[in-house]
Amino acid sequence: MRQTRKLSFQEAWDSSTIFFVDEQLEEEIKAEVNALLETARGRGVSEMTVDSLVEFLTREPNALDVILKDLELSQEKFMRIVSLLRKLRRIPGGFEQEWGISKIKSKLGREPDFARLMAQLLFNGKEDAELQHYVPRYYLMTLDYRGMTRSSDEALQKRYKGLLIGTYGARKGYKVEDEIRQKLTEIQKEYGVGYDKGRSAMVDTDIDFAVPSLEDPWVIIMSSFQETTSSGQTTKARDMLAAYERVRHRNSRYRENRAFVNFIDGGGWLARKRDMQRLVEECHYFVNLQKLDMLEGIILKHVPRKHFRSRSS
Repeated sequence: MRQTRKLSFQEAWDSSTIFFVDEQLEEEIKAEVNALLETARGRGVSEMTVDSLVEFLTREPNALDVILKDLELSQEKFMRIVSLLRKLRRIPGGFEQEWGISKIKSKLGREPDFARLMAQLLFNGKEDAELQHYVPRYYLMTLDYRGMTRSSDEALQKRYKGLLIGTYGARKGYKVEDEIRQKLTEIQKEYGVGYDKGRSAMVDTDIDFAVPSLEDPWVIIMSSFQETTSSGQTTKARDMLAAYERVRHRNSRYRENRAFVNFIDGGGWLARKRDMQRLVEECHYFVNLQKLDMLEGIILKHVPRKHFRSRSS
């Protein structure tokens, strides 16, 4: 059986991973950058006019995505500007609720007048006298496709990588969760003990992994991987600490032996040493990427045998 002792903070600190490297994820991001680059090569930024921009927007399904990335304008900000144009009645039909980006793309392909209005907005919206009264200058100044010149492949790659950095970080979090999931799947194959994720009434919060089930979790795992610091760490830490207190209270009240496991890793937590130390201390067990093998021993120790199946079955 694997060790089931509680790691000291120094052990947790020394075994932490700063950056998570996943070759599959790197290739996925590379493919997305190359796809944007290929589209960029085909449209010729320096030769763009309103007419050619209309043609590009109506021909290419991902044209709007590429242009917004070129302008470094988020989809949400663009959607707000479209909503403003509708409220100003420059787009017919009135305004009852905001259009999502998918609907805007669909209208680009079906409605030539709408496509031209969007092309004019993207091409030189910063000079729009009416919008200058309603849109903050910082956002409005991004609507300047006319002012863009042809970029080198190297410059475009750098721009697109920068714009995908948020996607990259989010996917890393999912990849790290996959590492935990794979370990639990191995344990499930070996011992027949299941796992689940979702909201649990027992701790009144979302559980990243509950073994063997959300209805009757005997090992509760909550995870957070952060390569950089973020405001979301505060919320996650609060949820982890509250869940641990609920498990402790239940164990004391019903004389049970349920285990609460904190999974914390990444350079973002090392940067918040005091918060990390509290999370290491206030749990039954602490694990990270280098200590995932501990989960087997924890599950064998705390999950009642009725949830196991024999290896021969």
